[in-house]
Amino acid sequence: MLVALELIAFSLNMFFEPHSIAAGGATGIAILLQAGWKIPTFISVLVINIVMLVLAYIHLDRQTTLKLALGSFMLPLLLYITPVYNLIPNSRLISIIVGSIIFGIGLAILYTLNMSSGGTTVPPMIIHKNFGVDKYISLFIIDAIVCLGNIALTDIISFLLAVMSVGISSLAIKSFGLLHQRRLAH
Repeated sequence: MLVALELIAFSLNMFFEPHSIAAGGATGIAILLQAGWKIPTFISVLVINIVMLVLAYIHLDRQTTLKLALGSFMLPLLLYITPVYNLIPNSRLISIIVGSIIFGIGLAILYTLNMSSGGTTVPPMIIHKNFGVDKYISLFIIDAIVCLGNIALTDIISFLLAVMSVGISSLAIKSFGLLHQRRLAH
């Protein structure tokens, strides 16, 4: 789990934050807050995750809340200790492609372990429990709103890169999941 969370922190601090690209989720919200108001991303992620844990505690079962808790506190810590550095300064496009693949692999590992980094995965779980709406639909809507924040705080190119990032990360998650399934079948 720590490897997965560090992959996520690494991708955010080396590829997304240096270019101020918010590609959904609590981390995307944190990047928007950093770009607009210079609030450190690890602090924003920690605050969002605490709020989401409280909501999980109120609306979801205790076992789910406990599973969310570890990732919710470890990701902000890893964001804090992983330096922010622009590994690919001359190309936002390549930076976001590489970062999205690394981010997607980190998420795929978490999903394989049935774990989470917390954040905006909580509202879709609550909506699903209470209204039966597929979690992926709710998460897509949340990610879309966060991606739109790029237009307000940066520019349309950042928005387009964020949307592309969500797609690439989703493909990386799916590809990793298929590889994992094949490995289990053998």
